[in-house]
Amino acid sequence: MSSNQSIMVIESEPWLGDHYQRQLEAHGFSVVRASHAYAAIDLVDENPPSAIIMSLLLNGPGALNLLHELQSYVDTADIPVVVCSSMTDLDIDELRPYGVQRIVNSRIMQPSDIVTTVRSVLA
Repeated sequence: MSSNQSIMVIESEPWLGDHYQRQLEAHGFSVVRASHAYAAIDLVDENPPSAIIMSLLLNGPGALNLLHELQSYVDTADIPVVVCSSMTDLDIDELRPYGVQRIVNSRIMQPSDIVTTVRSVLA
């Protein structure tokens, strides 16, 4: 099944970004990668993705700064965001105002979890 939807992966750990990209591409998504917030902002401006998968621990400006930036523009405020993190004390209700729709625990996730989660935010 080909989705023809573009997913942006914002992850400073190359191996983890590679993992997400392989899983998503195997299920028909196109993937755009960024390793830090500045690159992500430039890429979003060029071609807004259908959804964003991101870590909260990014090099450069923090992930919350990036999320705030995305929320401040009409054309990017509605892009659903999935946070992948090993931090277990994250509260989805605190992150919803930043466009975060799901949190995936990267310590216990299964390989297919990223695809299932992306599909759930695009539905």
